Amino acid sequence: MLKKLIRFLKTSPFMIPALALIDLILFLVDTVAVLTVNSAKKPNSLVVIRLDVMGDYLMFRNHLHRLKESARYKNHQLTLLGNIALKSLAETFDADVVDQFIWVDIYKLSTRPLYRFRVVRRLRLEGFSVAFCPSYSRVLVLDDFMAWATGASERVGCETDYINIARWEAVLGDRLYTQLINSGPGIVFEMERDRRITEGFLQEPTAIQLPQLDIQCAKSVVIPEQYVVLSLGAGQDFRVWPAERFTEVARFILAHFPTYKLVLTGAPNEKIYTEAFLTNMPTTSGIVDLTGDLSIPELVYVLTKADLLIANETGIVHIAASTQTPTLVISQGKSLVRWHPYPAETGSHITHLYPAYIEEHRTDLAGIAAEFNPESRFSMSEITVDRVTSSVSKWLGPNIQAVGR
Repeated sequence: MLKKLIRFLKTSPFMIPALALIDLILFLVDTVAVLTVNSAKKPNSLVVIRLDVMGDYLMFRNHLHRLKESARYKNHQLTLLGNIALKSLAETFDADVVDQFIWVDIYKLSTRPLYRFRVVRRLRLEGFSVAFCPSYSRVLVLDDFMAWATGASERVGCETDYINIARWEAVLGDRLYTQLINSGPGIVFEMERDRRITEGFLQEPTAIQLPQLDIQCAKSVVIPEQYVVLSLGAGQDFRVWPAERFTEVARFILAHFPTYKLVLTGAPNEKIYTEAFLTNMPTTSGIVDLTGDLSIPELVYVLTKADLLIANETGIVHIAASTQTPTLVISQGKSLVRWHPYPAETGSHITHLYPAYIEEHRTDLAGIAAEFNPESRFSMSEITVDRVTSSVSKWLGPNIQAVGR
């Protein structure tokens, strides 16, 4: 919701005065907070700023290890300034590499001056010597202002794509860094973009690593012996496949693969989709509803044991990429190439189903990517039930044969 509001403010010419006023007020809050602090710089202290969402973090997190192992920063204390929504994920799976976490509520940071004042004072008091903001689609009042607020003598960001920032804002934001990394033109997979940015920051060769979460750190929950996970929601309604179609797929699985149970997952605010789904089911037998009940470490555990995940294009897909869970993604194509599909070398276990137009251009997705960034003109209803059930059979059929059923 916050990103949607930010994008509206930045794309509507009528909102420029309002946007400028908001930026000014928040910068004044930051300035006053900074002026109340007199802290000494701590040598060898690096703060990485990632105030975005789960998919962004999961694609970037391998580079935290790269930072700690690098010749330049191996002796630095590493702090992560992150979105509090990622707290359980990062503290569970990355505490071995991150020395300190500072969590912020990005909604409050953008709308509550007193909360922002306290956050900025905390950052300034830390006395970081280096600040690294690897976000490509920067937000002025989050990424740029926070990098400046650290007071680090070395503040490194990257040249932006103007998706979350107006061009006039970027002119201001650029001036708040001591160095901007050029990560190259065009639309590329985000994991490759992160690699380029990290390589530019370290000035050392940096490779893409297979995304992976340590299963030993996941938190166990009681689950069926054999099951398929259905994730019915997404961050935006236009990215949600209709509940009645998910219901048809569920009936198909229960009828044709009776040894499987169905496990429903999702955030607490996605219960509306679960309720619509269950309303259309003739019975809830064979269905385990965990919507709103799982922490991220628990969700990781559920995914590691699943034979298949069926989901809309949303954050859970990136978790599945890191747990190597067979995954079927229903997508209308928004942010094509940048966020999906995963390249074969890092996501061969993930299958995307797209509208016919995209499928027709499968061999040259880069050639049509600009048509789908940042938005897609197609509806989720373009993907039929038959296409999904056909893919389900391809995934589950071998599993049934393997166990002699």
